[in-house]
Amino acid sequence: GRPAGRAPEGDRESAAGAGGAGERPFRRALVVSLLNPKAILFFLAFFTQFVDPAYPHPVVPFAVLAVVIQAFSVLYLSTLILGGDRLAAALRRRRRLAAGMTGGVGTLFLGFAAKLATATLH
Repeated sequence: GRPAGRAPEGDRESAAGAGGAGERPFRRALVVSLLNPKAILFFLAFFTQFVDPAYPHPVVPFAVLAVVIQAFSVLYLSTLILGGDRLAAALRRRRRLAAGMTGGVGTLFLGFAAKLATATLH
């Protein structure tokens, strides 16, 4: 056997590999989000529609809009994460349901493929 408290070789390798890039996922996601040029351009284009250029401190409405957008984003993403976690837990408990759903989605995609293959361009 192996010494007590030591992980098998494969477990140590997978743990070491997971610790590299995913060591600080929140920080990495935050940096990627803040430096996303599409998001920056969207917010600049979107926010300018709601900010009065004659307002003496235009940073204030920008900040308020940013806080509101982020609050909705946190609520939306938290709902997705928590709902996805519950769904994943339910599917882990019910293997036959998970297999049936996988088969159903596969059949749906085959139907989409058949529809696309038989579609004509007008």
